[in-house]
Amino acid sequence: MSSQQFFVATDLQPVSAELRRKMEAFSRRRLSCHHESLLKAFADLVHNQHSLNPFFRLCVSVPPLLAGLEARMYLYGSGSGNFKCVCDSRLGLREPPEAAEEWIRVSETPYEENGTLVFPLTPGSPDPDGRQDPPRVFVRGKGGDPHRDLFTPDPYFVHHSVLGAFAVSPLHRLSEEDRTFLDILCRWIGPKLNNRLIAARHLEHLRFLNALGRDIGHNVIIPNMYLKYLFRQLEKKIEAIRAIEEKARNLAAADGKPEEWLAIIDEFDRERQEIEACHQDLLKHHAQISLFLESLFRQEHFTLGHLVVQPQKTYVERDIIIPQLELYADRLKAQGITVEKPTNMYEQEFPLMVDVGLLSQVYANLFSNAVKYTREVIDHQGRPRKALAYGSEEVKDFPVPGQTGIKFNVFTTGPPLTDEEKKRIFQEGERGLNSDGQKGSGHGLDFIRRVIDVHGGKVGCESTDEGNNFYFILPTSPVTSGGKRWG
Repeated sequence: MSSQQFFVATDLQPVSAELRRKMEAFSRRRLSCHHESLLKAFADLVHNQHSLNPFFRLCVSVPPLLAGLEARMYLYGSGSGNFKCVCDSRLGLREPPEAAEEWIRVSETPYEENGTLVFPLTPGSPDPDGRQDPPRVFVRGKGGDPHRDLFTPDPYFVHHSVLGAFAVSPLHRLSEEDRTFLDILCRWIGPKLNNRLIAARHLEHLRFLNALGRDIGHNVIIPNMYLKYLFRQLEKKIEAIRAIEEKARNLAAADGKPEEWLAIIDEFDRERQEIEACHQDLLKHHAQISLFLESLFRQEHFTLGHLVVQPQKTYVERDIIIPQLELYADRLKAQGITVEKPTNMYEQEFPLMVDVGLLSQVYANLFSNAVKYTREVIDHQGRPRKALAYGSEEVKDFPVPGQTGIKFNVFTTGPPLTDEEKKRIFQEGERGLNSDGQKGSGHGLDFIRRVIDVHGGKVGCESTDEGNNFYFILPTSPVTSGGKRWG
């Protein structure tokens, strides 16, 4: 090996050291020209076989060319807990896969049985010189998801799980050099098999999401529109009740003793007013649910694989903040939370190009958090305060120098978040220390971050002695309808 010295960047040095170690290990396992040519041919062809079945065929075709050997490839089925043969060098692809012989079993190392050499297939690849311990075997399917089956990789144990087995026979035709070759081959097959299993799973997932997007449009959005018709019918019934009530009042006026009539009519009137109030609440909540459904379940999200924005000219306070506050007004009041509105936001506000449905859900999440987490504090004037405040302000040089952004604030009183909490609070599953005893998944602020990101904005949190200000900044320039990808 050359002793030539060369410079390697600091962050590349661990990789360089690993390459040297692998080179030294392979140099100690010399192969014949025939073996090396076959190994190189396999390595070249395997890059062209992206799906499973061609990959199975390629793998079992190598041993016959090696030394006239027979080969069988097995996958471990987590649903059944057994191995199944997916391809055979004599019979070809097995469709459907066949149950394996009883002596094909889980093993950490290669073993011999019934005149056959069996190699375990795992996602990890131990050193070719055997100095590294073999990967710990985890039998997929035991205690796991019973629906995961033959072609499903296990992402949680990807580096130490059993994917399958590769069997070669007869033993008497195998030389030591053949065994070395097969050992190298199977350590290549395992990781490449795992990648193809994952890819197959992802393709299946994408097909499901595309179909789900169509199903939602057909089975959720369209039926939801029918509810609007039902609400109109209910409104007509309320009008009919009002007409009957008026007719009853006229009859009562014509009667010589209207007191009993009027008592019944007043009771009738109270019931009608309660029905009308319920009708108005239903209309408001249906409008919000419809808006959220239509913005979250657009078929474009599923088809393109990322969030797609549909911007329109919007006055944020008038069209988004106030409608959402009205929906949360009773809950805020029940918690003793006062709403402090800005005195000049509406006069200064100008329309932005935003996705109304998605941005409405941003404020819905912020107001929902306010209901759960707002606490009473003593303000700087020594008075108790339990409040939610909102507003906006102009931000210079956002998103780039020379441009302007609008910062939208939602402040709630309570214990201030720590600097560490503020760094991670917008990540999926993260919640503040003051969340104890409150139901929640930690998803809301992560959703907010993603929606603002797709608008070309940024999110953040600022703390004071009296509470926390959750904010987001939006650019004043239009957002393209194509949106951005988000993870």
